[in-house]
Amino acid sequence: MKKKHTALIMLFAVVTSLLQAGCLAPQGIIYTRVTQPHSLPSYHHACPLATKRCYVSLTQLKEPVTRMNLSVMWSNSEVRKAARAAGIQEIYYTDIETLSILMGTYKRNRIIFYGN
Repeated sequence: MKKKHTALIMLFAVVTSLLQAGCLAPQGIIYTRVTQPHSLPSYHHACPLATKRCYVSLTQLKEPVTRMNLSVMWSNSEVRKAARAAGIQEIYYTDIETLSILMGTYKRNRIIFYGN
């Protein structure tokens, strides 16, 4: 009996750590909003704390029956415009925020740029 409890506790610990690490990030059927690291500074250089941020979004709308993909894309010029508008001279790192509604029928990926 004691071995069963130990095995269950170990399994629970492993699954919990995987969920917290984002490896098995939960995804809701109706609504999901998750922010994860997109790019991190290299370990070779110390990265100062960013004081400014800006957003660039990629929005996708799927027709739920035939699954035709309608999407809006961004370009490098949009990133430059958003960074300039936020007063960012140098980008240090980025996160990606995903918003999904009705199993991806509406999906928005937002890249968040941090810098000074």
